Amino acid sequence: MIDKKRHIQIAELKKLYNTPLSSNRSGALYNAFSYPTKISPEAIGIFIACHTEVGDTVLDPFAGSGTTGLATKLCDKPTKYMIDTANSLGLNPKWGKRNAVLYELSTLGSFVASVMCNPPEKDKFEKHALHLLKHVEEELLDIYSVLDNDGQKGKIRHVIWSDVLVCPSCSHETTFWQNAVTESPLQIASTFNCVHCHKITEINKVPRATELLYDEVTNSEQLFKKRVPVKVYGRTGKKTWSRLITDEDISQYNKYLKKFKAENFPNYKINWGVLYRKGYHTGITHLHHLYTTRNAVVFSKLWNSISSYPEEYQDALKLLLLSYNSSHSTLMTRVVVKKNSTDFVITGSQSGVLYISNLPIEKNIFEGIKRKIKTFKQAFDLVSNSKSSVSIFNGSSTTLQIQSESIDYVFTDPPFGDYIPYSEINQINEAWLGTITDPSNEAIINTAQQKGLLEYKNLMGSVFSEVSRTLKSTGSVSLVFHSAKAEIWQALIDSYQQAGFQVSASSVLDKIQSSFKQINSDIKVQGDPLLLLTKSGVEYGKSIVSSNEYDAELIEVILNNAFVLPENTDEQKPERLFSRYINECIKTGSPVSLDAGTFYEIIKEKMVKHQLSH
Repeated sequence: MIDKKRHIQIAELKKLYNTPLSSNRSGALYNAFSYPTKISPEAIGIFIACHTEVGDTVLDPFAGSGTTGLATKLCDKPTKYMIDTANSLGLNPKWGKRNAVLYELSTLGSFVASVMCNPPEKDKFEKHALHLLKHVEEELLDIYSVLDNDGQKGKIRHVIWSDVLVCPSCSHETTFWQNAVTESPLQIASTFNCVHCHKITEINKVPRATELLYDEVTNSEQLFKKRVPVKVYGRTGKKTWSRLITDEDISQYNKYLKKFKAENFPNYKINWGVLYRKGYHTGITHLHHLYTTRNAVVFSKLWNSISSYPEEYQDALKLLLLSYNSSHSTLMTRVVVKKNSTDFVITGSQSGVLYISNLPIEKNIFEGIKRKIKTFKQAFDLVSNSKSSVSIFNGSSTTLQIQSESIDYVFTDPPFGDYIPYSEINQINEAWLGTITDPSNEAIINTAQQKGLLEYKNLMGSVFSEVSRTLKSTGSVSLVFHSAKAEIWQALIDSYQQAGFQVSASSVLDKIQSSFKQINSDIKVQGDPLLLLTKSGVEYGKSIVSSNEYDAELIEVILNNAFVLPENTDEQKPERLFSRYINECIKTGSPVSLDAGTFYEIIKEKMVKHQLSH
């Protein structure tokens, strides 16, 4: 009976791992709080329901913002997307309650997970959130007020600020906006043409103006990069409009700032680590330097006002504010020029970095947070009545306080070597929580932390050893991983092999949200390889090549498979082919010897031949 049941499970898992599963960037649970390299909880929920029985216990030792916990909740309340996706793949997941154990080193990640997996009553949350915004907006009356083009009183939606440039030839000052931005057609120039001496220079090499100012938070004088507001976008009634900043606007702005002060703003010194960039971060040493003075006043007032609300709703209100804070309340918010667009597209901060552009954006915090309330309410509703339980621990997974052989299944998405310095990114929100992550046991490659490949491998090995200890002999691990570097893949492989795991199947997870490095790197990888690890030695699928064949032969087989269905263009992209190369190296036990860049060079000519032949 057990063998028959195992055979059925193997057949089910083959279906799951034979088709790349999309992890779409949509839905309230995904969009409530942005977190680097996040996976859709709906996608994870399908894996949990296919790998486990009702009542089983799931572990995530790298829990991030708690998506595995949310996925466990959804197993008891599957969404239409989950049901439809399972049906389309011919899967028969066992929906029902499970238990999840989440370990997360990050203070921020565990805080997000705790609130999202144990949500407050949604309607009362909405009531308190709306009251909080209304109360503070009334107290800071007119702080976002501005006159429109007709001289009528309106509300600021956002303001574009600009760096001030200093001509390297004659020292004449002009704004980046005046020198680099043209609006018809909309574009940002790459060269600086001084209006005073007509010297032409590459704009990235032009010095930025600075000014010595008194800092009221640190009680000291400090040199800051000079920035000025240049364009305001507003709303009067239902009408939206935009115009250039005037001297009267600046006078009114300074007037409000004399009236209102930032209250109890955290006096936190930023730990830049590997993220510091000379020039970009001039004058930004502390948390409050990442905000315009106006937004520092607004955000601190909102944060400090939360203490007057019922205790059981305070963490949810804090999470609401933090969901907007780092991405949209700071100077890291930016403009984007899109093809054929008549105006800038305003977006949030870049994922995975602490980058401030030449044209930072100051958004209306009240309007932005108000828009997020509906998303949180919907997210809370999706998991609020689930019978599944989620236990969250803020600590290192190198030592799990879990009984041996008590876990049925593990789904995890560990740090990708040197891709995202989580502790350095998360400190912007953690400073408000008052507790900063101790990065000592952070599994990462990071020169600022004096951690190289060996340290990363050892920390990952310690975690996999604990996972092996706590996992039942019949249990399995679904592992999502991404790297363009062969040495990081090999470190991962060595880590789980030394802990007694082997790969029984592999696939690709189309995790739509990419990190800043994934988006901007010349070496991209499409789709994250997804590995099924077991301790039992059960084979779920056979490799397409034997382990003693060379990379060239392996690449040829991968290309042939990719062009079996000519219309499946996703499988024919070089980025996806590299993920397939990783899959096959791991399944055959062959070393991952090619970085993504080298792989792409090798397949250039081969790709042309295959395209012509098909």
